[in-house]
Amino acid sequence: MVVLTNFPPPAEGIRCEQSNTEVHVKGIKNPQSRVLGKGTLYIAESRLSWVGEDEKGFSLEYPSISLHAVSRDLSAFSQECLYLMVEGDLGEPEGQNGHSGADEEEEDDEGEDEQPITEFRFVPQDKGQLDAMFEAMSECQVLHPDQADSDSGEDDFFGEEGEEGNSATLQHLESIFSVGTTETNGQAGEEAMQEEEEEDMETGQFEDADIDK
Repeated sequence: MVVLTNFPPPAEGIRCEQSNTEVHVKGIKNPQSRVLGKGTLYIAESRLSWVGEDEKGFSLEYPSISLHAVSRDLSAFSQECLYLMVEGDLGEPEGQNGHSGADEEEEDDEGEDEQPITEFRFVPQDKGQLDAMFEAMSECQVLHPDQADSDSGEDDFFGEEGEEGNSATLQHLESIFSVGTTETNGQAGEEAMQEEEEEDMETGQFEDADIDK
């Protein structure tokens, strides 16, 4: 679970500091999000930290963050936010999901191939800062490469052994992010189509020239 503790915010290497940011946390096995309240998000070179208005907060290490993105699809979530997918099911306290220990062990056996994840959604009051938050996350995460991912290569997500186990996670991501949900994705698609049309026109001109000869 996400444990809120008293600790001072980072003092060095802060790339982005965003106040009035609300946090929503959800484990993959729990369909309900926990709202931790509003606070200040610190995206620092060492780690990502969030400190609430009561001076309690949490921090995340960059190697544990599998994915970060700006989510603007209001059909997937009610507000635009910075979305993080973190390794491990941290969404709810142990023993508070309405199941007994035996049931939990049975569920773990059935879904042991699934990779447990936790979703964090950071919703700033000023939505115009989302791109800056994303850029700061990208810059800081590059400073902490995951050695395990480097050694295993692309097989982690698309290998034959892990294909079945990761399908649920992939389908979940597809339901959150759709092509063209942001202006950047839409512009990129239009530019790609224009380039293909220009290439086709140039090819047709050269073919006509050969025929004339």
